[in-house]
Amino acid sequence: MAEYNLGFSQKLIEAARMVAEDDLDSEDAARTVLYLSLLSCEITLKSLLEHAGFSVKEISKCSHDFNKLLLCIGKCRIKKEIGNGVYRWVPATRIRSIPVDPVYGNATIGTLLEAGDCGASVYPNQIRYGDKVRHFPPKLMLSAAENLLHHAKGYWITIRICQ
Repeated sequence: MAEYNLGFSQKLIEAARMVAEDDLDSEDAARTVLYLSLLSCEITLKSLLEHAGFSVKEISKCSHDFNKLLLCIGKCRIKKEIGNGVYRWVPATRIRSIPVDPVYGNATIGTLLEAGDCGASVYPNQIRYGDKVRHFPPKLMLSAAENLLHHAKGYWITIRICQ
């Protein structure tokens, strides 16, 4: 049985959606949506890595660090149709460039998950604790979690560690 699973990630997204639909005006609600969305992204990436062939021990070394998780994804490939039924193995780093919202110029999965590098509150501790959270809008991060999960399901069958 897998340690990490996409079903749990989906449930985190559903919980975040419920909070977002109910009340996003309060700081507590916004923090909750942001945290659940980021946690979903973490579980999705760890699920992909485990399915690709990384051991739980290797994945655990990444802790909650999106930079490290994305570096590990960079060691994987996915089989992708490049046109007319022709498939090629391509780098799984394509996950980083998935657009989340065209309203924001550089709102890709990679940019949003590495927000801590640009001065945003670092997940998980600075999202869970502290007076003020500085991050991308919670609804944008919820959309990032949804997009990442959608693509993870699409990559699920073919993701592999590069040999």
